[in-house]
Amino acid sequence: MAPLLLILLLAGDPLVEISPQADAAVEPQPPAPEPPVPEAAPPATQEPKPPEPPPDKVPPVGPPPAHTGIQATLKAIPGDFGHLPTGNNIGILGVGGVLALAAHSVDDDVNRRLKGSKTFFGPGRVIGNGAVLLGVTLGTYAFGRATDNRVVSHLGMDLLRSLAVSGTLTYAVKLTVRRDRPTGNCCSFPSGHASATFAFASVLWRHLGWRAAVPTYTVATYTAISRLHKDVHFLSDVVFGAAIGVVSGRAVTHHDRHFYGSLQPIRLPGGGVGVAVVGSFR
Repeated sequence: MAPLLLILLLAGDPLVEISPQADAAVEPQPPAPEPPVPEAAPPATQEPKPPEPPPDKVPPVGPPPAHTGIQATLKAIPGDFGHLPTGNNIGILGVGGVLALAAHSVDDDVNRRLKGSKTFFGPGRVIGNGAVLLGVTLGTYAFGRATDNRVVSHLGMDLLRSLAVSGTLTYAVKLTVRRDRPTGNCCSFPSGHASATFAFASVLWRHLGWRAAVPTYTVATYTAISRLHKDVHFLSDVVFGAAIGVVSGRAVTHHDRHFYGSLQPIRLPGGGVGVAVVGSFR
């Protein structure tokens, strides 16, 4: 409509009545040149967006974030702790606590049966070592950043965050409960190897699907059991450590925030341990 209105305005000069004599005396004037049409301004250049994975290849955790740098990773860690108190996570910790309490009565018997199986369970100590897991995490993250592959750097970012969450929870409970190891040293409950490897497995599941979850959860279970044959943990330690690892991985990758509360480890009569939950649904 705007071009049409402009043409009408340019052509809408008022009509003047001219006598035939005047019309003969006046020479016809050439038409006025049309005003030049201003050139359209070039479109503003926009920073190209990084390519997103095809819809059929988006992992369960979702597409990678816009930023996966070190600063973005560090900023995300405090928020991960805020994602912990959800209904599903509370249920997982509750089941883990009940199973750990049930396993408490057979702790010594299980250790006695598994003690000394060095050939089969020997690698478990290395697989679940914190330095090894941290090296794998940093290697994955560095490779993704170096190749500008945000899917890989996102995986390394989440693995690092899951270690931060599981490690903090594990040592908070350890220092609160202060349960002696089978060797007599402190602190046994819960198992750090179990929590770290199960956190890894949970993150890999959300990023790569069940095809990755089956072998990684199998390796995590193997690592947890290997702590029994070394006689440095009880069965109840690794059971609750596994629960902590699962909720840590979920806090980083699966935000189903519908429960807000806090967790407090408590001692139970007879030497057992449990978790007190204080919170509310919203």
